[in-house]
Amino acid sequence: MTEGVQQAPEGKVLLHDGVGMLRRGDVCLIVYQKPARLERTRWLFDVVDGMMEKTDLLGLMIVLPSSEPPDAPTHQENYVRLRRLGPRVRRLVTVPVGNAFKMSVVRAVMRGLNVILGHSGTRFISDNVDAGLARLLEAKSAKTPTASHIVADLRAVYIALGEPDPHFETH
Repeated sequence: MTEGVQQAPEGKVLLHDGVGMLRRGDVCLIVYQKPARLERTRWLFDVVDGMMEKTDLLGLMIVLPSSEPPDAPTHQENYVRLRRLGPRVRRLVTVPVGNAFKMSVVRAVMRGLNVILGHSGTRFISDNVDAGLARLLEAKSAKTPTASHIVADLRAVYIALGEPDPHFETH
């Protein structure tokens, strides 16, 4: 892990320049508010690497309209780091939020990466947060928080990033 990278205490929102994340149980919630660039992505993977020492994970990543897909160096970093994490991530669900064009770009990037890495059976792209949460919970374990707890945690990440409180369904 990179020196100076924050540990991910359970239930605490961690922020780094437009990326927020929170870990509870075996779930890692990630919200990209700013573009996926190398420094943000490395920070995120370094924190996740530290979490992986304790358990395998379910990941739910929300890509807000203010974010952008990774540039070439960041795409390469994603490839290397996701390949390394591989089997330790039981499920990763990405939810692009925004206009149809941005959503289609995020879908294309994530689908391509998942196919190349051979993860298409455990990595998914959902149309909205509710569908993403349902897909995530298909792989739940005894360590997985309830859907309503995950929704509350997502709200906490949004608010920590200065985003308006989203109106997710409470299951």
